[in-house]
Amino acid sequence: MDCGKDGAHLREVAEKSGLSRSQTHRYLLAFVNTGVVEQNAQSSRYALGAFAVRLGVAALARVDPVQIAGNHLASVLEELQTTGLLSVWGNYGPTVIRWIDGGIPLFTSLHVGSVLPVQASSTGILFLTHCQRVLTQPIIDSERAGGLVIDDKELEVQTVKAREMGYASTLGTVVPGLSAVSVPVFDPDNKLVATMSILSRVQDKNFYTKPRIERIRAAAIEASRAIGWSG
Repeated sequence: MDCGKDGAHLREVAEKSGLSRSQTHRYLLAFVNTGVVEQNAQSSRYALGAFAVRLGVAALARVDPVQIAGNHLASVLEELQTTGLLSVWGNYGPTVIRWIDGGIPLFTSLHVGSVLPVQASSTGILFLTHCQRVLTQPIIDSERAGGLVIDDKELEVQTVKAREMGYASTLGTVVPGLSAVSVPVFDPDNKLVATMSILSRVQDKNFYTKPRIERIRAAAIEASRAIGWSG
């Protein structure tokens, strides 16, 4: 039952459920009596009750975001017949925590435990886009001290694009000859919890096709919602 933030009137609940008002009222009354639903005495709107909220919290406590994201990534990689990786934010920046081979073998130095550059990787751009700068700036400073310098204006262009498009992509900027498309996975608080990436050789002209990108985006959205994201 989706009642929205402020709840819903009987008529709205009936319309969404496809039941008559009398049937809906009987069900709601039963739910109110068990604490699953509560009714606001002033507005007469129905919303989730304390018992339903406790159930939801208990369910979320059992959710493993990384496992869920990894399972969705594995599924879409099998479908697309390509290689991919799952990354989270670690002590030294975006860190690969899962590598899944698929399709044509890719010869690369990347592996589980690899730290990806914030400024130059599609994964890093997503963390720049969706995380507070207080988190990412120390890593940027470290990269720049090591010789990797990308202008702040260029980074802003990339983050704006990533937010608008729902994904970030790179073409041989991390590993020569390797293309990547990365998508964000969010938690219930709308915070970036992980990124899912698909990889291919730069010679693969079909890699950046719209259907392929939309499929990996859909997988990330499905994973986010399974974790509890409501976006």
